[in-house]
Amino acid sequence: MVEALLSASLQLLFEKLTSQELANFILRRKLSQELLNDLKRKFLVVLNVLNDAEVKQFSNDLVKQWLIQVKDAVYDAKDLLDEIATDALRCQIEAATDSQTGSSTHQAWKKFSDRVKAPFATQSMEKRVKEMIGRLEAIAVEKVGLGLKEGGGEQPPSRSPSTSLVDESFVYGRDDIKEEMVQWLLSDNEDINIDVISIVGMGGAGKTTLAQLLYNHDKVKQHFNKKAWVCVSTEFNLVGLTKSILTAIGCQHNRDDSLDMLQHKLKESLANNKFLLVLDDIWDVESLNWESSERLRAPLMGVVKGSKIVVTSCDQSVAEIMRSVCTRHLGELSSQHCWSLFEKIAFRDRDPIACRELEPIGRHIVDKCKGLPLAVKSLGYLLHSKAKKREWEDVLDSEIWHLQSSYGILPSVILSYDHLSPPVKRCFAYCSIFPQDHQFNKKELILLWMAEGLLHPQQNLQERKIEKIGELYFDELLAKSFFQKSITGEESCFVMHDLIHELAQYVFGDFCIRVDNGDKVKKVFEKARHFLYFQGNFDRCVAFNKFDAFVKAKSMRTFLDVKRSWRSPSYQLSERVLQDILPNMRCLHVLSLREYDIKDLPKSIGNLKHLCYLDLSYTSIKILPESVCCLYNLQTMILRGCEDLTELPSRMGKLINLRYLDLYECASLKEMSTHHGIGRLKNLQRLTHFVVGQKSGSRMEELRELSEIRGKLHISNVKNAMSANDALQTNMKGKSQLDKLILDWESSWHTNGSGIIQQHGATTADILDKLQPHPNLKRLSIRNYPGVRFPNWFGDTSVLNNLMSLELRGCDNCSTLPPVGQLIHFKCLEISSMARVEHVGSEFYGIAFFQSLEKLSFRNMPNWEKWLCYGELFPRLQKLSMRACPKLTGKLPEHVLSLEELEIYGCPHLLVHLVTVPAIRKLEMLDFGKLQLQMLDYDFTALETSKIEISDVSQWKQLPGAPH
Repeated sequence: MVEALLSASLQLLFEKLTSQELANFILRRKLSQELLNDLKRKFLVVLNVLNDAEVKQFSNDLVKQWLIQVKDAVYDAKDLLDEIATDALRCQIEAATDSQTGSSTHQAWKKFSDRVKAPFATQSMEKRVKEMIGRLEAIAVEKVGLGLKEGGGEQPPSRSPSTSLVDESFVYGRDDIKEEMVQWLLSDNEDINIDVISIVGMGGAGKTTLAQLLYNHDKVKQHFNKKAWVCVSTEFNLVGLTKSILTAIGCQHNRDDSLDMLQHKLKESLANNKFLLVLDDIWDVESLNWESSERLRAPLMGVVKGSKIVVTSCDQSVAEIMRSVCTRHLGELSSQHCWSLFEKIAFRDRDPIACRELEPIGRHIVDKCKGLPLAVKSLGYLLHSKAKKREWEDVLDSEIWHLQSSYGILPSVILSYDHLSPPVKRCFAYCSIFPQDHQFNKKELILLWMAEGLLHPQQNLQERKIEKIGELYFDELLAKSFFQKSITGEESCFVMHDLIHELAQYVFGDFCIRVDNGDKVKKVFEKARHFLYFQGNFDRCVAFNKFDAFVKAKSMRTFLDVKRSWRSPSYQLSERVLQDILPNMRCLHVLSLREYDIKDLPKSIGNLKHLCYLDLSYTSIKILPESVCCLYNLQTMILRGCEDLTELPSRMGKLINLRYLDLYECASLKEMSTHHGIGRLKNLQRLTHFVVGQKSGSRMEELRELSEIRGKLHISNVKNAMSANDALQTNMKGKSQLDKLILDWESSWHTNGSGIIQQHGATTADILDKLQPHPNLKRLSIRNYPGVRFPNWFGDTSVLNNLMSLELRGCDNCSTLPPVGQLIHFKCLEISSMARVEHVGSEFYGIAFFQSLEKLSFRNMPNWEKWLCYGELFPRLQKLSMRACPKLTGKLPEHVLSLEELEIYGCPHLLVHLVTVPAIRKLEMLDFGKLQLQMLDYDFTALETSKIEISDVSQWKQLPGAPH
């Protein structure tokens, strides 16, 4: 890992020092270039033995302590060089700004130098470099006594895989126990309402995987009315567990509910239901006792007989405390089952001849895994990327197999870690900051890696965006089982297995401080660089004395707050933390203050000149201080959900390294940056929201140069566009990376007496015409558009060739719908609040009749009267929703063979004529006209749910059968 720190981070910084701007800056600071070169040479001396040290640290505590010293020196050197690079960058930006206002470059430089206090007022830069050289010399001397060999250790792979291949269904050797447990789950105990069965086994044996197979088994899903999966992990907390169960079964609860209130809600929600509860990964026996076990059972006693609890743990005593009626010990897999698992992973898509040559080596490697599925999978993914026999033999003969780690880390896991590429090692090690079983989001983690300087282009990745490099690293860790998809969270959520988390703690834990559930930070170790504060549900107020140990923590790089998200300012933070602690953390790269009730930030935030990541989401912030614009290294600014924020700082254009600006749900934002607009942020990759303002810096032309933005962009207040040319200047045609575009006029528009809608002298239709997007766009939403017609590009397949989803909302002056039926990839269409539409027919279908459409929705169409349906319309339509169309008469489209869901609400004159709907599985109809069902050779065998209120059954020919 340290090798990666030097080769990637420091090497990059030294390269920066060769630039002309930095060279000039160093001369002005009177720092010798030769001195910096000497610093580099000292690091290289240490670098030569790091591979060998990486291997031996797991069996030799002295080597581990030596590595800690090296890592600490690397951090200090990086802080020093970051300081140099940051001040040079600030000087460059300020000089450029002043020169644009008429000052010469020389005057601007002098003005800036006089204004900015030297970063090392009490200690010269030269002295700090000399001290660093002295530390490295002492470290180099110690390496001799430790017997570290140059160039030793395992060699890392030369490339990273580009795809993620994780399949939790690869389970071998558990069929018998799985079937036995399924039968037990389906059985009913006449003497007790709820039984407990425990799965016990060592880490990596597959307990969670087995429980997941049971939980998702088809027969089990049909047998239980309600199910809940809860990962217990670090603490058996009754309040947290009860809330998790309520959430899993879809029951609402308030965050301040007492345990008594929560248990009453749970009891009511589960009454007369057959319930399955999985409590996964209980290992903290100290917080689990007979009393807490019985209190957990109390609200579950009203369930139907046959309800079950499945518990997984490494500890047999957990099964006893939970009063398990049966305990299944998950032992080692047989050699053959281990080989089958390994073969499926390691030999996937491999030449059969090569497999025969590698099989004997592979079998010996599998034997060393001692029957643990996690170890087999880890090495299977590792060796899948190795094609040469010599590489397999190197793994088999590795000295790591002979290590006797006092920390209980499996040699197979160490071996997999050792074969990660150096940059990926660093990214994995950073994850040690998270608590055990913490669910993390892929995109958020990549942004943190980027902020910490862990993502750098390699020789074969020079052309890739830094975010794409982060995705490659993440996918490598996922493919090699260092990360796993969360089985309870969202699709983008991931976790680390306990054994993998222990490995991360071992290689990096000395530099992390983590405080759980509102505990006070008692001591900050000198070498600590990363701090994570994990708040429980009852720790809503953070007082100064919890963090007062940080007053002297000047080298801290991460101040990360993790809490259950309420998406509102739900937590209180002492103002002294903002005023007295954070400003002293001059080396801070990551700062998260999300969901605190903070109304403003101190001006001293601008002193955190290394800051790359700032998260103020869901706070009460109203205005950001102008000093934020001095954070020239800032890459990520998250202001999501800051509903009181009215305006961005006027000089946002100075943040030239900003790549991610999240303004989603900033409802009060009326103007963007008004002086130096965001149009200068040419590195910007993500801009979720742009508010078209009336001041300079907020005009639409600010979007012109932002050609790299990707993902979703919401442009609101389009009503403020000055002209069609103003819209043209956005260069929407050139934004090829955008996936979703929302154009929102909001309110207030004017006509010119002839009925033509005017915007500052231009017609609104002309403005929308000039906002034509790039053909790569997949989702488009037009909201509150006041024009009377849609532009021609709406029906142009060459313009919207890849469009999959379209929303038309509040376009009250348009009397006809655009001809979007001919778009070949079109899958979802939502139309609502279009008051002037009276007829829908051929002008809407185009020439292709919506050949790919799967979802169609009409809502709040007060004057729509006729829907002219003909031809083979909607051959792939799966869901049709009609709501609040009070004047609509006639019939729905017929012969919709793929229709699965039909919703009709508030259409009192509509005749629902279902002739051929063999796939229908959901019917919801309320306040409609007449229903006519002609079944022909079909029936409702697929129907799962129905909710129908009937007012006139005179034309019925056949009733639908009851849902299965």
